Amino acid sequence: MTKEELYRMFGPLLVEAVVLVIKDEINLLRTQHSLPERTGEQLVTAIGAKLETLSKYDWMNEEL
Repeated sequence: MTKEELYRMFGPLLVEAVVLVIKDEINLLRTQHSLPERTGEQLVTAIGAKLETLSKYDWMNEEL
C-alpha cells in the first residue's frame, strides 16, 4: 500500500490517531522536564501553520 492509498482510506482517522499519540508522547516528555502540557488548541494552531507550508498531493486536485 502506498502512502497516498493509506491516506485516502484512513485519512481523518489516521490523522487523528497520529496527532493524539504524538500529543501524549510530547506531554509525557514535557512533564518529565517540568514543563506544562501542550493543549489541543496549541496543537491545532501548530498543525494549521504547518499545513500552510505544504503542497497538495496531485490526487487532491482531482475531481471526484
